Amino acid sequence: MEKQTTILRNIKLKPPEDFNFLRQQGMNYIQQLGSRFWTDYNLHDPGITTLELVCFAITDLAYRTGFPTADIFAAYMDKSQLNKQAFFPAHEILTMNPLTVNDYRKLMIDQEGIHNAWLAPRHCSCDDNTPPQAESECADTCNCETDIYADEKNGLLTYKSHTPDGKQAFEKVNIKGLYDVQIALEDDPVFGDINDGRVYQTLTYGNSRATIELRLPSYETILQKWNDWKDLTNDSISVTGVALNKIVDNNNTAVTDSNLSKAMQSAIFIDLQLTLSNAAVITFTNAVLNIYLSFSDASIPAVADITSALQQVPGIISTYKNGLEKTDALINATRSNLNAHRNLDEAFCHISLVPMEDVSICMDAELKPDADIEKVQAEIMVKIEQYLNPNIPIYSLAQLLKENTDITEIFNGPRLHNGFIKNEDLDQAVIKQEIHASDMINLIMDIPEVVSITNFLMTSYDERGEVIYHSQPWVLPVTTGHQPRLYVQRSKFLFYKNGLPFLAANEAELNSILQELRSSGEYLKATGINNELDIPAATIRNMEDYYPVQYSYPLTYGIGEFGLSDTEPAVRKAQARQLKTYLLFFEQLLVNYLAQLQHAGDLFLVDSSQLQSYFTHWLSENDIKGVTALYAGLTPAALQSLTEPANGGLARRNRFLDHLLARFAESFSEYALARYTSIPTEQTAMQTALLQLKTDFLSNYPEASYNRARAIDYSIAVPCTAGNIAGLQRRLNSLLNIDATTSFVIIEHLLLRPRIPGQVLLPICLDSGCHTCYDNDPYSFRLTFVMPGWLEQNMKIDYRRYAEKTIRQETPAHLLPKICWVDNKACDDTLLCDLTDLLWGLQVPLPATKEDDALHQLCLVAEAAIAAMNNAYRQALSTGNNVFPVKAEAEKFFDDNIKDGIVNGVPGITPAGIDTVKAWMVDYWLKHTDCFIFTRLELAWCAWLSANAKLAAKDNYLENTLAEALLKTNPGKKQQDICSCAQSLMEQYGETIRLWVIAQLATGLQKAAFDSMINAMVPVCSGIVTTSVNAVFTTFYDADKIQLLQTHAALIQVMSALKSIYPPATLHDCEDGNDVNPVRLGATAIG
Repeated sequence: MEKQTTILRNIKLKPPEDFNFLRQQGMNYIQQLGSRFWTDYNLHDPGITTLELVCFAITDLAYRTGFPTADIFAAYMDKSQLNKQAFFPAHEILTMNPLTVNDYRKLMIDQEGIHNAWLAPRHCSCDDNTPPQAESECADTCNCETDIYADEKNGLLTYKSHTPDGKQAFEKVNIKGLYDVQIALEDDPVFGDINDGRVYQTLTYGNSRATIELRLPSYETILQKWNDWKDLTNDSISVTGVALNKIVDNNNTAVTDSNLSKAMQSAIFIDLQLTLSNAAVITFTNAVLNIYLSFSDASIPAVADITSALQQVPGIISTYKNGLEKTDALINATRSNLNAHRNLDEAFCHISLVPMEDVSICMDAELKPDADIEKVQAEIMVKIEQYLNPNIPIYSLAQLLKENTDITEIFNGPRLHNGFIKNEDLDQAVIKQEIHASDMINLIMDIPEVVSITNFLMTSYDERGEVIYHSQPWVLPVTTGHQPRLYVQRSKFLFYKNGLPFLAANEAELNSILQELRSSGEYLKATGINNELDIPAATIRNMEDYYPVQYSYPLTYGIGEFGLSDTEPAVRKAQARQLKTYLLFFEQLLVNYLAQLQHAGDLFLVDSSQLQSYFTHWLSENDIKGVTALYAGLTPAALQSLTEPANGGLARRNRFLDHLLARFAESFSEYALARYTSIPTEQTAMQTALLQLKTDFLSNYPEASYNRARAIDYSIAVPCTAGNIAGLQRRLNSLLNIDATTSFVIIEHLLLRPRIPGQVLLPICLDSGCHTCYDNDPYSFRLTFVMPGWLEQNMKIDYRRYAEKTIRQETPAHLLPKICWVDNKACDDTLLCDLTDLLWGLQVPLPATKEDDALHQLCLVAEAAIAAMNNAYRQALSTGNNVFPVKAEAEKFFDDNIKDGIVNGVPGITPAGIDTVKAWMVDYWLKHTDCFIFTRLELAWCAWLSANAKLAAKDNYLENTLAEALLKTNPGKKQQDICSCAQSLMEQYGETIRLWVIAQLATGLQKAAFDSMINAMVPVCSGIVTTSVNAVFTTFYDADKIQLLQTHAALIQVMSALKSIYPPATLHDCEDGNDVNPVRLGATAIG
């Protein structure tokens, strides 16, 4: 049916749109003001005619003002123009870097190849070599850091858990801000389930088929033996040969054709030897092998068939290796993804695959007589799979909008590539602690063909296929931290129709239906779908299109477009011109209004070059015929200056930008910025500078807002780059008007935690301010802000107070900031006195005595020369990537900045004397750079970050390797004793290495010296092979780890030397004390 267009009878108009209302208001004003002289208000009266025409013109303005906002801002409704108006799209302005646990889960699940992910705070010491909460013989270690203890009596941290006499235990430091991550991988279309070392292959023998299930070491086990087995994850290395060295049953009896049938009823154990393309040989012992016959086959394969299948290349072993390669790539991609989105003073400890726990189901069900058994069994299996390990839906924007989901809820969280994930779906996909039969039965009963379920039993299996809980009818406990998974091969589904039992007979049909159902339940990650809101449709209108009021008068007035006839007398023409001139006042107001409406978008423009706040329209002959004859000397520029003088719009433009900032709950403290920073105090210059600050802040706001809590990515090869800075630092640079080239350094204490034994430890104590001492946990939730204290604005006490207040306000509430205002200059213990004495001796002629006044003048010359050289060095360091100047550069600094001052300030100094001063100063600055603390800290921070980036998580299993070596050389020892000894050795060697690093730091740590030190040690455990233990440490601490020890210790040393410098101040009496920096105890230097 065609849509009918109608006009409402009773339209409710706003007052400016209501002609009758305006006319009546005008009449009221006329009566109030002119009733003594004006009594005729009829339609024929020229005054009433003028009133009506002006009223109509106002309704036109009101009509245009009522256009949709999109039309008014139509010029900026293009994608390329949106940011100029701070019209940031929802996907940019509402999203943010992951903050909550669910945010990080979404980030990982959005990644290609990840099925599900879980994140949990690390509650124990994060040096556990096993997945979190997994059972292990030595279960108190991991790959994130090593154990440290607080010796509070001596005010230090140590690797030792007890005093030397063993009588007193130290408190273990449990560092916070660390997270364990577990992920479940999607099934690979080629290699199947790659979440563990279980692989399958179809075995064909004669006309029969069977399924080989082989359980090989998981990816986590590969990591624990990384140095020996890392080639299995290298995609450039292939398997060239497989040898089956042993095949026995669970009684260790060799499996032959005669006992294979019996052996297949339980697990078979095999030894495999793999030969790789790089000639490496890897042996797996006691790998678990299961053989499952197909539904319709009763024949049993020969041992030779099984042996041949296992030794095929390519074959099941190639499938296993390919799965490990993809797993390794996905784990590395996940680690990179998390580190790239890490928040301040947080880190990801152990990133692992969630260990799977197989669950088999045995059930009996009554079906309707016409039920398709294969289809019903497939539906039951899929429902159980989804209950145990549900798929997480990924929604498109269109789907969520159709559900009327609020926009702010849709875009709340990280920006994803493939769609949107709901929090409630994540809450449903947690790691289960127990499985309830009633839940699965309820799901199965939703299948129309199922009448009843008469029997339902659940059995769980460990990673080697051994039973954990057998035939549980109602509740099946799940091992902590494990993800249950349906074990199809050991599940049995028996169906009844009218009391007769049936099994699924067509395996191929069952698998086909299974594949179809599983595919229909998957949520594809499609990056090509548009998940951005459409830009509102807008019509570009010419708001300045104007029809003059005077053109609407009756022709008899002679002021219309065609004016009066040439035959009219001069008096009549003069009257017409007089009326036109009178109306020009109204016309100009009306067109100026339309000009303002046309440029409404310019008022909010995020552009510092846009200075106008009032807009005008100069009336020309194209607008009103004959109008230019009504004024003399009025140009567009003159009209604009009458409306708004030059720079008169600065204050209003700043207020418009304040409005834009307030829309994002942001504000600039204009008074503080103008009073304390480098912004000029002259009003126009100040407003211009503030306008520039605000536009810069707003134009980069989506990124700044998104990354406000984001930290640097310390895992990349070159961490110190201009683009890799914390979001908080970018934000503070804007709020404090700090130039990026002279910015500060944020040090996250959590990153300084010891990740390998022997790293230097931070001191502990209770103190405040810029002092390097803390309570017994100096690593958790702490930041150090190292500020360039020598800069002019930073030497103002009031600015420092404002800056420190801002830093503390902007720093996340759970983090404790320490703020240091450090210097960057040559060491100056006796520098001033020495240079003054040198200058005194170079005077010609040399005075007979040292007069105080003369000596003071030379002291001022020396002081200026020192300041000039320090400033030249600082400038060179800031523009030269912190590379200290060489001799030739230092000599040029002297010639350009110091020489003239020496010549003019030292009486009678000769050219030779100038050269003497030059040589002395250049030599001094080249040798005394240790006090350039800010530069030294930046260099040490970057050097350590680069060294730390080389420390691969999979190369960090020292305690595991140590325990394995102890077990090899002491096969008779109990596992508990091995673990206890390994922990004692980690403490002993860790503390010894730490003390060695401190002692050798000044001369530099050398690998050869390290090996000599280690080989001279005697392990604390009795009855073990010393050479074997020492070899573990000398092998583990390669050149990269020695470099890590060196750079980490150097950074801690520089941090320990941090101290704030204070601006100079002077003492005055009560009458004349009016300094910029008044004396404050502990905050100024009296000069």
